[in-house]
Amino acid sequence: MQLILHAPNEDTDLSDRYAHAFASAIEILVVNAYLTDWDKSLKLNPRCKHFRMIIGKDFGITRKAACISVMNWLPASLKANFLVADEIVGFHPKAVFWKDANGDVFAIVGSSNLTIAAFATNYEANIFCQISPDDYQAAKKWVANIIASSVPVSDDWLEQYREASRHVPKTSPKQTRVQTDDPVVSLTLPRPAGMNKQIDVRRQQLAEYAKNSGGLMTLFRNCAEGRITSDKFYNDLPKYWGGDVGGRLQGSGWERQGKGSDFQALSESFLRIVDAADTDRDDVVIEEMDRLAKNKVRTRSAFLSEMLCLKFPSLFPVVNKPVKEYLADIKFRAPSGASEGAKYLDLARKLRVSLKRNPNHPAKNLAELDAVIWLKYQ
Repeated sequence: MQLILHAPNEDTDLSDRYAHAFASAIEILVVNAYLTDWDKSLKLNPRCKHFRMIIGKDFGITRKAACISVMNWLPASLKANFLVADEIVGFHPKAVFWKDANGDVFAIVGSSNLTIAAFATNYEANIFCQISPDDYQAAKKWVANIIASSVPVSDDWLEQYREASRHVPKTSPKQTRVQTDDPVVSLTLPRPAGMNKQIDVRRQQLAEYAKNSGGLMTLFRNCAEGRITSDKFYNDLPKYWGGDVGGRLQGSGWERQGKGSDFQALSESFLRIVDAADTDRDDVVIEEMDRLAKNKVRTRSAFLSEMLCLKFPSLFPVVNKPVKEYLADIKFRAPSGASEGAKYLDLARKLRVSLKRNPNHPAKNLAELDAVIWLKYQ
């Protein structure tokens, strides 16, 4: 363990420790009470696939310009993983946890936010140390819990966020900052007429899927492992999903374009997502959707998102036009420049938070919420 005590204009290795963390990490978790500036010279390890950065919004201290710098600094696949604790009042942690290519895990915990002042003019006290794998897994779960009350930072979020003034009025010896409990972006859910009936239909569809899910998963595994062809997968699919057996959420449409799709590649991606650890599944979703997009697998959107929604109805939504119109209506689109996979995770995270924010809404998971949004925006 190393104690790092910083005083104004004194050289310490605090900034070097941060730089090394970003450069060496294959996984990194950053939690900051606020963000006032960003060092764009930091180099993120190109092999880093698990990136989480969460900032606070209390008192309006976080600066829009710093957020824009981070958004521009991040690669397209990670833009949905820069988040703000929009549901949390009293978000004050200041820590970085990371894992390097050797599997060693470390932490910097203390008083420093990631600001220029922390490395130059402030008095700061921090601890750098190697931590145990168990402590690192505990940190990942802790961050995952914070994310459940956070939303991605995007152009739309910044448009509605209000900064506090940097200057104290001359007429007052003190500036009073008003802390508000309200989230920056309203995520009011639609309540169209007939939604309870539509939710009942959706629950029946989920029950139908559950009856045939074992056979459907076997079909995916047989195709992924090359025991059946893509054509065989396509022809056998109605035995376990859609057709007479039910369990289908969307109407027809994807079959015409998807008939000649590479279902082996899609099955491989779907199973990697299913088999991923809970703390890593969101990252695998981004990786696999981006891989399928790069390879131009035509069934990567409507069909794959429905399979994910059926398998994980509380985690992943169906990609469809009504959902996109809902987000446009509440002015909360994905970050500019996000990859296809990052846009999908952005959608998932916003809808997850929307349900948490509206506990009295009849829809209790994303599959049920999809039915309500479809009814409103069809």
